[in-house]
Amino acid sequence: MAVQHLSIAPEYVSFYVAGRQNVDIPVHMDRQGIFVSNDCVNIPAYYWSDGDTHVTLGPYSEVAEAREPDSDTILNTPNQQLILFDANEPRYAIAQVPSTKTRIRVWMDHPVEPSNVTIAFG
Repeated sequence: MAVQHLSIAPEYVSFYVAGRQNVDIPVHMDRQGIFVSNDCVNIPAYYWSDGDTHVTLGPYSEVAEAREPDSDTILNTPNQQLILFDANEPRYAIAQVPSTKTRIRVWMDHPVEPSNVTIAFG
């Protein structure tokens, strides 16, 4: 599976990782950071007016970072795929995964306004 590198600028300052379209997005009005549900991971992004958020998406064996991830969860992936999207963009990227449940680990270089995000699956 290939590693994907993206530069995105989500207007609403977050983007999502899910196993299918039309999922409920986990949010919290009083906190910031990564929010997860069984179906979706909500990841903060750099303010679009300040620049792009650089995203690396790939298998854990190829993109894992040395420190502990900022988020580590199991995501439902009923179609054996991961989709990266936001409120306006239906698909930034898609990756095939081997199972209907996929471990997702996320690393960010800032807890609220990351300019670099790594997403590892598997």
